[in-house]
Amino acid sequence: MKTLIQGGWVVGYDGRGHELLPEGVVVYEDDRIVHVGYDFDGPVDRTVDARGRLVSPGLINCHIHAGTNARHVMLNDASKADYLGMNFLSYGATRRGAKGMGLPPRADIEGRFGVWAAVRGGATTILDVGTRGAMIEGFTEMIGGLGVRAYLGAGYRSAVYVLDDRGRIQWDWDKEAGERGLSEAEAYAKKHDGAFNGRIRAMLYPGQLDTCTPDLLQATKRIAGELGIGIQLHTAMNIVEFQSTVRQRGVTPIQYLRDLEFLGDEVILGHCVFHGRHSWCHYPYSDDLSMLADSGASVAHAPYKYAKMGIALESFDGYRQRGINVVLGTDTFPQDIVHEMRLAGLACRLVEGSFRAGKPYDVYNAATLGAAKALRRDDLGRLTPGARADMIIVDLGKTHFGAVRDPIKSLVEGGSGSDIDTIIIDGETLLEGGRATRFDEAELLNQIQERAQPVWESVPEWRALGETIDDIAPMSYPVRKR
Repeated sequence: MKTLIQGGWVVGYDGRGHELLPEGVVVYEDDRIVHVGYDFDGPVDRTVDARGRLVSPGLINCHIHAGTNARHVMLNDASKADYLGMNFLSYGATRRGAKGMGLPPRADIEGRFGVWAAVRGGATTILDVGTRGAMIEGFTEMIGGLGVRAYLGAGYRSAVYVLDDRGRIQWDWDKEAGERGLSEAEAYAKKHDGAFNGRIRAMLYPGQLDTCTPDLLQATKRIAGELGIGIQLHTAMNIVEFQSTVRQRGVTPIQYLRDLEFLGDEVILGHCVFHGRHSWCHYPYSDDLSMLADSGASVAHAPYKYAKMGIALESFDGYRQRGINVVLGTDTFPQDIVHEMRLAGLACRLVEGSFRAGKPYDVYNAATLGAAKALRRDDLGRLTPGARADMIIVDLGKTHFGAVRDPIKSLVEGGSGSDIDTIIIDGETLLEGGRATRFDEAELLNQIQERAQPVWESVPEWRALGETIDDIAPMSYPVRKR
């Protein structure tokens, strides 16, 4: 079926970069774009009126954890002063022997919600960074049926984070478990890479730099090369990891990966905030950013998560100016990549102390062309003949936009995922008129709310010192009882 979208601001692609076409047209047939320009005279089966709207390539969210909605409220743990930026370890580690955190996540509820939240936030391609356990098969089938484009993999690692009896983070090592996990991830990739008309692609997702042995990382690199797939690894994500790597190995995390010959253009480093010259590190003995630039690896930046902890990348512009490909991800909730673009720009301006930093077009490029480069794809992140028919249509006729002169600036500086009217992935419309076409959003939200309560109630069972959810995430105001 051939569809014509006409009348809006179209973000075209001239072979080198994006360009704006006011009152432009986009034509796609089945899963491919066939025409971008100002006129189209051929026959079409359907016409979409995009006047007053922005027709954009779908954004690419390079780092999400789909099943963490109920737990993410514990990110800023009020029960402790954490100047080491340990972030997810507040809710990602349990005391030794604990059974878990409430109800185990389900692919059809927590998984579906997390993925849909990312799509609803503007992403037509998502990278779910290492779904673990038995959920991965059902998760894959769910995403395939939902119509989303995703890079998936069975996560694995050689160690798990645990809490000792004083609530301190420890590492429980099991080298054989890491090796088994890599074998399972390899089998997953061989089975699922290219499934659902190519919408499901495989990646290798070793957990974190400080939970993987050197042998596991090197084996990951070798297998990724054999399979021709990419890798994403959480790296330089907190000061605990930075300091322990320097203390134990005498090098920074980025130096360590360089020395292992792990880096390359198929590698995305999740977060990668704490390089040697970062103000929190004060380690002037390593030019980590030059190593990154020379390697061709990309960095998946999640500015909102770090801003919530009072931390910033230093800086988005600084990395780019060194030649590092910076892409964007949301990590935790909200999974709104439009919102993330704005935070990336604003955090960069604060770090640089300049309103000329963090340009809207640079963060938009990071979420489109830069992300496609990290995935080694020339058919995503752009509207051009031959590209995949992945796009979003944003309603610019809202009060918070007002008069629109530059739709990219309007989107980045004032928009959010809630402004998206239409989402098309592989030529299929998943959101139309602001409503999901394949399931009932309200029903899913009710399910998520119901399943969150047991997670919150379980906190004393897995925290070492018996803290409650009210200790970790106190309410903003006292709750008045009936």
